[in-house]
Amino acid sequence: MTRRLALLTGGCSGIGLAAARLLAPDHDLALAYASNHDRAGAAMRQLEALNPGAAVRAFAGRLRGYDDACALVEEVKREFGRGPEVLVNSVGETRDELFMGSCFEAHQALVHEHLIVTMALAHLVIRDMYKRRFGRIVNLSSISARYAKRGQASYAAAKAGLEGFSRTLAMEVAHRGITINVVAPGLIETPLTRDFIAGLASRPCGVAGRIPVGTVGAPEDVAGLIRFLCSTEARYITGAVMTVDGGRSLGDSDS
Repeated sequence: MTRRLALLTGGCSGIGLAAARLLAPDHDLALAYASNHDRAGAAMRQLEALNPGAAVRAFAGRLRGYDDACALVEEVKREFGRGPEVLVNSVGETRDELFMGSCFEAHQALVHEHLIVTMALAHLVIRDMYKRRFGRIVNLSSISARYAKRGQASYAAAKAGLEGFSRTLAMEVAHRGITINVVAPGLIETPLTRDFIAGLASRPCGVAGRIPVGTVGAPEDVAGLIRFLCSTEARYITGAVMTVDGGRSLGDSDS
């Protein structure tokens, strides 16, 4: 069986790495990361050990816009000799700050990182997918796209835009065997969220008061859904936005 090539942004930590672990048995892996070379090396060794048959490569560089996305895809094609059949966009940081008193350039940069880069990568890989009559794109959103939180105006705007973009593109290419779906996590413990989670746990109602299942999620809670959406079994699911948040977007469990 021919192994498909999966490109994962943010693939060396958190949700991206958890998804890569599940994709490794039947995919070659191109892992994009910003600058933490030690973490990337550890991720590659872990993935190679899990499945010695997988070709695993890591690609360093911060993704800020179309030019960065183009450089990444070209490098992946040179390394593997083909474009990716699977694209998982899980990169992006959050910088919470109230909109009125903040620097607009920071909001613009965040929208580029979360929305424009995702659109750019899809634009760069979709033609090859169209020719092959197969493709899987999974974009990581957030419940913040629909569940307002102070300090996340630009993050919410970017994620809401990502969801609209994904649904529209899904409609345009569905007839060629390409599916595009969105996974919207709630509070998941990753290197980027650990400090926030520690602060949340110290407050009076803690985590259980905000998440009905009573616990913060793990990257693996999201990765299983990503793996399924990338599979041939998910061929009839496209344009969907799937929430993985332990019931958080239903409301506070102590209210």
